[in-house]
Amino acid sequence: MELSKLSFGLTVTASFICGAVAMLLFQSDPQQPHTYQQQFVEEHIAQAPEQQATAIAPVINKQVAEVNSDSSAAVSKTELEQQVAELKLQVENQQAVIASYRSSAIPPQQIDSHLDELYTLLEEQSRDETWAYQVETAMSDFLIMADLPVQPQLSVSTCKSSVCQFKLLQPEGSDDLPSHYWRNMTDKMMEQSWWKQFKFTSTTSSDDSLTIIASTE
Repeated sequence: MELSKLSFGLTVTASFICGAVAMLLFQSDPQQPHTYQQQFVEEHIAQAPEQQATAIAPVINKQVAEVNSDSSAAVSKTELEQQVAELKLQVENQQAVIASYRSSAIPPQQIDSHLDELYTLLEEQSRDETWAYQVETAMSDFLIMADLPVQPQLSVSTCKSSVCQFKLLQPEGSDDLPSHYWRNMTDKMMEQSWWKQFKFTSTTSSDDSLTIIASTE
């Protein structure tokens, strides 16, 4: 479409030049020698390319601008389509994760009884020294490396063979903890590879403490 517009502009310009030359020839005195008319025509024909370039320049510039505009619009549209496709994929992934959580979630009425079972296991289970030490060490290292605004005090760190309990306290002498401090900390903790082995986690928090019990079963 852009090439047809440009051809049309060239045709119009050429027609204009030919018309002007024809009018000059028609208006010239027929008594004047033919050589003079021929020289006049040759001079104007010699000037035609320059005049044609001058006349057609705005047309070319307009067509180039339209092509660039169309190209930019096409690129922008393609980028938007790619972004929409990526967002749809992210939504689908999130929906899959939510569905997975829902399928494995414990109904609310069973949570209390399940917690009682976990605390019973924590008391009765024998300790798997290798596993328990690895998890307890991972928790300690996490609290040091997590770049928290305040590092809490780890007052309880007990693991057996499938269950762990941790209790974190606000450090003595520190100011009040920032808003959502415990929530932000547990969010970071649950992103750790060593924590993802736990299938059930329960947290209980107050302004100055957080209790966590977690189980791999």
